[in-house]
Amino acid sequence: MDGRFLYRNFFDLLFKRRLQFEFDMIPFKAERLSNKQRNNLFKIAFNRLLPISHTFGRPYMAHISPSGICDLDCVSCPTKDSKTQGKELLSFATFRKFIDEVGDTLIYIILWSWGEPLLNPDFPKMVEYAAKRNIITVTSSNLNRLTSEQACDLVASGLDSLIIAVDGTTQASYEKYRCGGNLERIINNIKLLMAEKKRTGAKKPLLNLRMVVSRENEHEVEDFRCLARELEVDMVSFKAFSTRQAGYENPEMDRRFAPQSNNYRWYKYLKNFQTDHRVKKYWCRFPWTKPMLFADGTIIFCEFDLQYERPLGNINQQSFDEIWFSDKAQKWRRLFQQNRDAFAFCRDCVYDYKMFDGCVIERELLNHDE
Repeated sequence: MDGRFLYRNFFDLLFKRRLQFEFDMIPFKAERLSNKQRNNLFKIAFNRLLPISHTFGRPYMAHISPSGICDLDCVSCPTKDSKTQGKELLSFATFRKFIDEVGDTLIYIILWSWGEPLLNPDFPKMVEYAAKRNIITVTSSNLNRLTSEQACDLVASGLDSLIIAVDGTTQASYEKYRCGGNLERIINNIKLLMAEKKRTGAKKPLLNLRMVVSRENEHEVEDFRCLARELEVDMVSFKAFSTRQAGYENPEMDRRFAPQSNNYRWYKYLKNFQTDHRVKKYWCRFPWTKPMLFADGTIIFCEFDLQYERPLGNINQQSFDEIWFSDKAQKWRRLFQQNRDAFAFCRDCVYDYKMFDGCVIERELLNHDE
């Protein structure tokens, strides 16, 4: 959200009660917005646009982890780190409490973090519960596990968009990073979802075939576009590769996986594969706009606080407003405003020093009206 975004949407928000926006280059349209949602958006705009430590509104988006565990063993993924917290499945009761307390201002929720969301058997029920509150839902899956029944439940749930992480068009390139995954099984699972959408006439979820472009698969970019068209998914997109986790960069990992083409790199590298820091830092407003709910109920400012360095509280023990507007939260926002590097997970943030906005470099809408 910036000044141009507000200008484009001001009259739609005011008179048509709707909002058009993109997340990860996926187009969304929020309609029938309540007065509370609209008023909150105008309040939170102050925190999005101005360097003010006080928080004026409640979140308009939230990041929720349905699962802190995964069925793959991807290179550099923090689910393998013994210090990473929240390695469990989010209970529906915890999810429902969060939505009941925050849902009247939320526009959309991001339903994934470091684990595989579809491992949670309550995932379709969570989506359906949010959809009934007029909350847009988007998730990302490696889609290695999906039964016909699960495909039916997922399409029926009202999920707005599903990003399918398929980093290659051959098993050899795919498994270089997605260790333990099976490309043929994923393709069959995509066909299951497409068949269910066609059977029911459902327009949702928008299926977005996503490639994280690395040195191992960049030669397959055009083949990946062809695969997306063959599968008749709604969208194909390409995400830049980054090996960063909370608080550090790994030049050797970047040397191994960073694409050779500058068109698909997040960062400009120096000769030793250190990131060039002459590019500006990211203007982060997550502490004001986007709470992160981990699977154990802990609420933090950012998904990169993997070790709970700055936990705000637990939704199972307090109300959301008690957590979000607490003295501790306000104190940490002031500290963040004064010196972001005081937070270990913010040092060398993945979003710092990028050469382009966001993390998705390119997209093509295939079966979707913009």
